[in-house]
Amino acid sequence: MALLAVQQVGILGTNVTYSAAGASDTAAPDDRTFWHVKVAGTATTLTVVVPGSVYGQARPDIAVGPITSAERMIGPLVADLADPTTGLITLTTSQQTGVTSALVRV
Repeated sequence: MALLAVQQVGILGTNVTYSAAGASDTAAPDDRTFWHVKVAGTATTLTVVVPGSVYGQARPDIAVGPITSAERMIGPLVADLADPTTGLITLTTSQQTGVTSALVRV
């Protein structure tokens, strides 16, 4: 599990660097940060793990996909999505072949 670094988008443009997605990565919450994921070929489901419960019911995770040969911008990654124990948001991919991602802040 890797803590992903946020890349700030600026007025002069930003050359975003993408890295291979892990099965489970983490991100610091921020209401202006998005998870940008690129999938090449293999169907992949992207999930933001939502901890906790409300009224005795587990809060549902946010699942996107499966997507194939496409990109998704997921967010904003608000504080309400963070694990209260770690203070981080968990981001998972159902498989990692040909999947790259980056955290971008706008």
